[in-house]
Amino acid sequence: MKVTVKDFEVFKSLDVNVIIAYLQRNGWHEHSRIYDNKGAIWVKKNDAGDVFDIGLPLTREFADYPARMGDAVKTLELTENRSQLEILSDLITSLDNTEIQGFVVKVDREDGEKIAKVVMMGFVVNKLRKIYVELKETDCKLALKAYQDRIPVTCGGDLVKVGGSFVMQNVQGFALMVEEAKGDEIAIAVI
Repeated sequence: MKVTVKDFEVFKSLDVNVIIAYLQRNGWHEHSRIYDNKGAIWVKKNDAGDVFDIGLPLTREFADYPARMGDAVKTLELTENRSQLEILSDLITSLDNTEIQGFVVKVDREDGEKIAKVVMMGFVVNKLRKIYVELKETDCKLALKAYQDRIPVTCGGDLVKVGGSFVMQNVQGFALMVEEAKGDEIAIAVI
């Protein structure tokens, strides 16, 4: 099953320098510059001799920057025979103001410290990843409960890729997710 990503915020968050490095690693070559060096055409020939091209904006000043990034990901999907989600998981370096749901797998807090280092497992662009979070004392108590009782959590903030890991910055809304039974229905409540 192919999934088409249509979230312009995801495409808007893509860093053109990350995409250029990705293209270079995967056999693409810059063919020409366009729009007074504010854009570039990248090309690649596959094993069958077909030539593919990507029109890449080199600046975010274009109103259609997210649309062009979406087109680039679609072209990569065709040439690499991989899903857009797989490709985006390689390209995303940050997601501002996003919410992650997952499980706490580690809580590390030194005696007397008011901040805890927490590791969550959650899905980032449909791929299970470790997410590192620093929590203040009140949220640390929730994280410990979530860890001990295996309760899923939710947390918002700015997700940033540092090296090969994701770090949640500007954390807000760290909460436990619990099931509430109402008759024959089960609802997830955030506490």
